[in-house]
Amino acid sequence: MAMELPEGVSAGPRPGRKSVFHVVMAYDDFTSGKRAMDACNFLVFQLGDGVEWRSSMWKFDVLGHAKLNQIAIEDALEADVIIVANARNSGLPAEARKWIDGWVPGKRGQTAALVALLDFTGDQLTESAQAYAFLKEAATSADIDFLPQEIRFPENFVRVPRSAVKKDLRPAPEQPAGRRGPEGWGLND
Repeated sequence: MAMELPEGVSAGPRPGRKSVFHVVMAYDDFTSGKRAMDACNFLVFQLGDGVEWRSSMWKFDVLGHAKLNQIAIEDALEADVIIVANARNSGLPAEARKWIDGWVPGKRGQTAALVALLDFTGDQLTESAQAYAFLKEAATSADIDFLPQEIRFPENFVRVPRSAVKKDLRPAPEQPAGRRGPEGWGLND
């Protein structure tokens, strides 16, 4: 992921204590939530151990509840980075737009970034394009950095229908005795 940190964000701790770095993630579904967490983990890795982390996650449909929306707005106002992740080939629902409209005026003058994790892998791109435009305008209005990260298939990508995928999967070769496989590659890792 080629994401840059916003200007003014330093990885070093302040003398005598760690810096506090706030990340707020808003997402549409499980897959987009995972992408948001991956982006947050990337930030954790980039900033290193000298930073104390505070993060929160908000599913788009939860933002439809007035009290929870207000709490999420307050989180965004304190955030150094706001990550918004849409689902595959979808836009931003009304509750997510209302949440964004709620924090944009209060972010003006702050050093922050809006990371847009947009999925353009479906056949109909209109809603994802509208989400991109809305988020870019929100970042511009809030005078914060806009960091779009788009998922797209190349134009020459050929989709293989599920019916063409072989169903007779062979088991993986046995691991040589005494050797462990790579971490994270097992079913229960």
